[in-house]
Amino acid sequence: MLHYFAYGSNMHPEQMAERCPGARAVGAGVLEGWRFLITTRGTASIVPDESSRVHGVVWRCGPPHFHALDRYEGIHWRNYVRRLVRVESSVAGTLAAHTYVGFRRYPGRARANYMRTAVIPGARAFGLPGDYIEELESWLPNRIQGPTATRYRGRTRPLRHPR
Repeated sequence: MLHYFAYGSNMHPEQMAERCPGARAVGAGVLEGWRFLITTRGTASIVPDESSRVHGVVWRCGPPHFHALDRYEGIHWRNYVRRLVRVESSVAGTLAAHTYVGFRRYPGRARANYMRTAVIPGARAFGLPGDYIEELESWLPNRIQGPTATRYRGRTRPLRHPR
């Protein structure tokens, strides 16, 4: 089994259960030397920054899970690239884990539904630090979202490989 470090909507347990049945959460983790951002696509990414850290969730996944994640994250479309990083896990110590780094590095505006129903609840579900959750909330757009918002599910089907 391999480890996967999620820092965006894949922190949400229900989303990971849908995308990667059988993947198991190890627990909260910290990636030093990187900074969280919302890209111009409105979704999460990370960029190198020696003075920062990214909190997230470490998952134990098998090769089929990574195949599914690669497709959901749009590897073939160059939305993200998978990278091996060192993560400090609150449960298992230092781990080598795969994560996804977006090609877009310019800050954008978060999709409110994405942040409010997937990223922030995922961070809360794994007890990430309150000040980090506040940082995630700072990416929310300044508009009010009504109570009828449905949970962000990400892409419901993997992207097809370009031909």
